[in-house]
Amino acid sequence: AGGYVRGFDSVFDPSDLRVAEAELRALDPVFQWTLHTARAALRSAGLEGREPSARAGLVLGNLSFPSASMSRYAESVWLEALGKEFLGGRSAAQAGVTHPDARNRFMSGLPAHLTAQALGLGGGAFALDAACASSLYAIKLACDRLHDHTADLMLAGAVNAADSLFLHIGFSALSAMSRTGQSRPFHRDADGLVPSEG
Repeated sequence: AGGYVRGFDSVFDPSDLRVAEAELRALDPVFQWTLHTARAALRSAGLEGREPSARAGLVLGNLSFPSASMSRYAESVWLEALGKEFLGGRSAAQAGVTHPDARNRFMSGLPAHLTAQALGLGGGAFALDAACASSLYAIKLACDRLHDHTADLMLAGAVNAADSLFLHIGFSALSAMSRTGQSRPFHRDADGLVPSEG
């Protein structure tokens, strides 16, 4: 069981941003989800398309587990390093091994920084990992910036695009997965977590 994002490619619009479309499409969905949602928040507030602000920032809760693209990048590096002996006498290129964009290695903090760059948020951006409380901490830290008058506008939220195989194996080994497949935080019948992405 789990909650997964489907059909996102049909709604993602990388136009009119301060980062090239080809660059964005080469990156893991964690980058695209963050950018799409931050842009939607600005649009909802009537702020999309305004001049960049040096006093607008972003705090992003981001579970720092390997994403699917990070896993594929690591696999391509390992296969290339293992060489012909491991690949049946073929080179990595002959075996069809391709390298995803190397920036996919930096899926913890880079989505926040890239989103701030793409949307012209000049007031700083960073990510934190506080497990399931990441979004709450992000909101708290964004509120602190507003309260302290170090920012006039803050975006806050969280994202998770961890490789589902990694999550399922890891949390199964910890016996943390819900046996019923139901997410019931704080409920007396809660029996574990149900991983999701987005």
